[in-house]
Amino acid sequence: MNRYSTPQIALHWLTALLVLTNIALPYGHDFFGQFLGGDGGVFTLHKSIGLTVLALTLLRLVVRARHGAPQLLPPEDRFQQVAAKAGHALLYLLLLAMPLTGLLFGKRPVNLFWLVEIAPLPLSDDTRALAKQFHLTAQYVLYALILGHAAIALWHHYVRRDGVLRGMLPAARH
Repeated sequence: MNRYSTPQIALHWLTALLVLTNIALPYGHDFFGQFLGGDGGVFTLHKSIGLTVLALTLLRLVVRARHGAPQLLPPEDRFQQVAAKAGHALLYLLLLAMPLTGLLFGKRPVNLFWLVEIAPLPLSDDTRALAKQFHLTAQYVLYALILGHAAIALWHHYVRRDGVLRGMLPAARH
C-alpha cells in the first residue's frame, strides 16, 4: 500500500482545515468578530471547532487502527521512519490535548456551534490554571509541528521526489 485510504485522506485534510481555522480565529478576533457577533462569538466558534477536531482525531485513530498506515518511507531509512512516527504521535497527542485542555480551563459553559450547551467541569482553580497554561504553551509546539510537517512533506515532494506527499493527496482522476 503506497497511499493512505480515502477516509484517512479526507479526515486529514478536514482536520488540517479546521486546525488552521482555529489558529486564525483568536489571532484575527477583530476581523472575525465582525461576522460572529464579537469576541464571544469568535471563541464560541473556536471552542466548537476545537471539540470537532477532538472528535475527528478520535475517529482518525480508529480509522488508522482499521486501515493501518502505508509504508511510504524506504524500509532501510530507520531515522526517517522513527522521526515520522514520533512526529505523528506528537501531532495526534496535541490534537487530543489542545481541545481537552481548552475545555478544562473554561469556567463558562461551552456553546457548541450555538446549538448545545456543555456545562463547565467542576474543577479547582489550580486545575483550570494548569490546563490553561498547558493550552497556551502547547499551542506553540503545535505550530512548530504543523510547520515542520508541511515543510517535510514539501521537501519529500520537491527535493526527494519520492511520492510521500502523494500518499496523502486525493487521488487524481483520469
